[in-house]
Amino acid sequence: MIGHILHWFQNAGEQPFGYVRLAGVFFALVLTPLFVAYMMISYSPATLYSEDGLIEKLSVIFWIGALLLCLWALFRWHDRLDQWIFRWFCLICSLTTARELDAQILLNPKYFGQYGVHYRTDWFFSNEFGVSIFLKLIWGAVFIAALTFLFAPLFILRKPIMRLIRKGDTAAGLFLLGITALAIGFIMDDTLRGTHFMSKNLRVAIEETSELLGAIFFFAGIFCLLWISPSQRIGVCAEHNEPTDSFRK
Repeated sequence: MIGHILHWFQNAGEQPFGYVRLAGVFFALVLTPLFVAYMMISYSPATLYSEDGLIEKLSVIFWIGALLLCLWALFRWHDRLDQWIFRWFCLICSLTTARELDAQILLNPKYFGQYGVHYRTDWFFSNEFGVSIFLKLIWGAVFIAALTFLFAPLFILRKPIMRLIRKGDTAAGLFLLGITALAIGFIMDDTLRGTHFMSKNLRVAIEETSELLGAIFFFAGIFCLLWISPSQRIGVCAEHNEPTDSFRK
């Protein structure tokens, strides 16, 4: 049974635009059980989407699984480009797992003492909290460095990534779907919080479901890279691409 599933997954992953088939299966596997559970729960269905609820726990499991796959890939593929890409994925999976577990609050002054940080613009740009400029500069540099490590590879590899997406590469398509799903979750959580045109329960349900799908898409995308490495996928598309070659020097 598992062998047949893996064979089907591999077959879909090797076909152009195979991520469309995989995405359809993932949507069905996620939304159908959630709908059934929502209809059968006798107490508040909102518990499915609550903090530390079932959906959030599943998201954490898939992000940890994706991180383990990245570590496995680091031992499996030895090309310099592959090593850089999977280290980047390790960073993404680690930060996202920490975010799902709300580990970022450990850097708040409540836990980190006088060197802690608040994730608020007024903490950086006002004197309300009585924080030294030196500490603000340090935390600002930390956040800028983290954002640079997160987004610089996208800029450096933008041309081969776009070519892979246009060719219908399954892994690239799954990562694109994952980013889209995570963006929807971010909008629901941070941008639309406090709005009144949709109920809180609906907003949270969309947020948590989108984040779970994002985790699944990333897990599946990294799983695809275990069969064919990123450097092999880029292949001829990036052969004369200078940003890609810079990773190999």
